[in-house]
Amino acid sequence: MKRILLLFSLILPLFTVSQITCVLSPSDTLMCARDSMAFVATVQGSGPTTFQWLKNGTVIPDAVNDTLAFPHVMDSDTGIYHCIATRGVEVDTSNSAHLRVHSVMNIWELRRFNELGCRLYYDYIRKQYFPNCNAQFVVGVAGGDRPLAYYWGGGFMQDSLVLGLCPNRNYTVRITDNNGCEVDSTFFVDYLKTPDVPFVKYQLSYDLPRETFYITNPNVTVEFPKEYFDTLYSWVWRFGDGDSVQNLNPVTHTYRETGSYLITLKVTDLNDCDTTFQDSVTIKKPILKIPSAFTPDDDEQQKNETFMIKILIKDDDPASFDYDDKDYAFENAYLGNELIVLDRAGSKVYNAVNYKSGDWDGGKLPDGVYFYVLKCQGQYEDEAYRGAIHIMGKGF
Repeated sequence: MKRILLLFSLILPLFTVSQITCVLSPSDTLMCARDSMAFVATVQGSGPTTFQWLKNGTVIPDAVNDTLAFPHVMDSDTGIYHCIATRGVEVDTSNSAHLRVHSVMNIWELRRFNELGCRLYYDYIRKQYFPNCNAQFVVGVAGGDRPLAYYWGGGFMQDSLVLGLCPNRNYTVRITDNNGCEVDSTFFVDYLKTPDVPFVKYQLSYDLPRETFYITNPNVTVEFPKEYFDTLYSWVWRFGDGDSVQNLNPVTHTYRETGSYLITLKVTDLNDCDTTFQDSVTIKKPILKIPSAFTPDDDEQQKNETFMIKILIKDDDPASFDYDDKDYAFENAYLGNELIVLDRAGSKVYNAVNYKSGDWDGGKLPDGVYFYVLKCQGQYEDEAYRGAIHIMGKGF
């Protein structure tokens, strides 16, 4: 009999299954909506273990890891959670873990409370423009444990209604309830938009836009497209030298001195909103580069075929070979001109009023040295240029 009992005591452990234990943490959680959290299942010991999570007794598909994460907890996530851990033939159902969520807050209204205003206003005391910070916004919040605290990121009287927000900016309103739970939303403070009125600067005799003009012809015409007339109530041109003109377009202004000037166009639209547009202009003294020779030989390169007169860019260096761009010929720097060419005997062989650079190719004159007189009419004084010009390459 003793031998039988001893044999049974040795065999019985082979048929006894040790039990694993699955523990969840945390076991009870109360948190704010949209916060993140995770339940973790812990099983002591080692070995391959599988997990299956349940919510309120129902299997959660694909929740088969030791961690059940909630990136953004919502009211629908509240409930009782368990986890079933399996290691070989050992199975255990964890303790329960309760997830609770504070009263969920939602913003159901966020809108401007007053009418749109202008973006800028003019301070007549400080004589400059400032942002027209008079926007008012109201927010409506559902849920949450009261009282609520509001943060608007600007303005004043920060409650569900805020005053004094500035235009053309993004703000974020943040609401915090009595439990410290938050909800926020970003919004843009819009404003009445004055049309973007482009304007150009040119000379009446040369209608391409320019940045540089010359004191010999300092008549700058400014203009904006006529399609803006129906959107504007009034406008003022200021030319940077103390002169201004109102409600004319186009308008021509004559500068009296060389220098750099800021041209300003201030427009007032039909909503009584003001906007200012600016561009600069430079008034210089022209320095001409008149060649001493040209070669009207009709070669393949077609270079130096005519009598070209150009304007130097670097007006402090008469020897410079940097010319004003070819789109702006010298004749536009003056009100008018006359070119006279004489031969060695003093006889006139060429004469042109309002000569355009490159117009003269030497005609049928033979190679040789000739003499020119270029008379230029300026706004305030006339100029005369004299020199010799050598025609080469005619071959007769």
